[in-house]
Amino acid sequence: MDQAAREELLKRAAALAPALRQRAQATEDASQVSQETMQDIIDAELVRIGTPIKFGGLDVDVATTYEVAMEFSRSCPSTGWVYVLQALHAYWMGFWSMEAQEEVFADGPDMLSASVQLGVKSEWRKVPGGYRVSGHGKFASGCDHSQWMFVVAPGQEGIRQFILPRSDYTIDAGSWDVSGLRGTGSKDVLIEDAFVPEHRGKIPRPPVDFERDPDLERAYGYHRQRRYLAPMSTLQDLTCVAIGGAQGAAEELIARTRGTSGSVKSADSTMVQTQIAEATVEVAAARSMLLEDMEVAQRIGEAGDYPSIEHLTAHLRNRGYGCKLSVQAVNRIFDLGGARSLSTKDPLQRLHRDVHAATHGPLGNFNIASQPYARAVLGLDPLGLRL
Repeated sequence: MDQAAREELLKRAAALAPALRQRAQATEDASQVSQETMQDIIDAELVRIGTPIKFGGLDVDVATTYEVAMEFSRSCPSTGWVYVLQALHAYWMGFWSMEAQEEVFADGPDMLSASVQLGVKSEWRKVPGGYRVSGHGKFASGCDHSQWMFVVAPGQEGIRQFILPRSDYTIDAGSWDVSGLRGTGSKDVLIEDAFVPEHRGKIPRPPVDFERDPDLERAYGYHRQRRYLAPMSTLQDLTCVAIGGAQGAAEELIARTRGTSGSVKSADSTMVQTQIAEATVEVAAARSMLLEDMEVAQRIGEAGDYPSIEHLTAHLRNRGYGCKLSVQAVNRIFDLGGARSLSTKDPLQRLHRDVHAATHGPLGNFNIASQPYARAVLGLDPLGLRL
């Protein structure tokens, strides 16, 4: 990894923070990240962190993506969320056939794509030369800016993953109306009998690669990059958005509280001091855990080994706990915000809502994400979950 390149990219991300903070309310009001912001990210070459070197990407680890996303999320978690998915999708492409990669990256290294899982009424079927796909999916974050769509579709012959160009699906513009991460534009997508050539379809990997992914060796053979030595599931982690949002909330409150005036200064309160200290250490712990998990996964891969079941499930556990720590931190901060933080235009309430929204997936719930690890160390089937 080029350490100097990593540091330069993080400087570029930090330089965008004032603009992201200024645009955060407009991003929420528009229910999508602005074209101006996306262009700023592209101009800073930050999407290229995920792009394979072969197609003009940068020689830095996938973990740099999460550091950039945490930086963005301090100001605007919606932007952090869209960014990290765009960069991860570029990384995903390295696992596909070379024919698919060359097609998707034909227009350059700044390829933008979204992803969606179709509902149970979706269908795909094999036809000469490929597949026909139809269905309706939700939560296609960043779809307004994307040229391609990763689609997971259930069907009578099992689950398949496809890649569709923008011309092959429709976005339901009015479908995204939520309380948190409003600016992600995670809208519904409609697909009607789209033809997908065979090279843009494959069987998807499970959420946790308990067995060695055959695509891993192929991807490393294509790209010879460190990232393709570790299972994809160990290098994917959206906890970064919650961590960054909680950090941003803490920084906002600290800036407001420092030097407060009055007969009783808030800054003099030991309760306020303790809550701020605890919130910031929760954020720091979550951040350290995330980045350490990435580095451990890479070291295992570079040694030619494959992560044990305990390691794989510990990563899930840590993702859930990172979310739990972030929620605890932002709750502490919001509770100290007073009546001012209730305004719909106040950054604290937006960050509070966004952090909660960022943890509402199944793996953001510690009670669910921790079970596979506990079951594994107790000698039970790690996938035999009980809710």
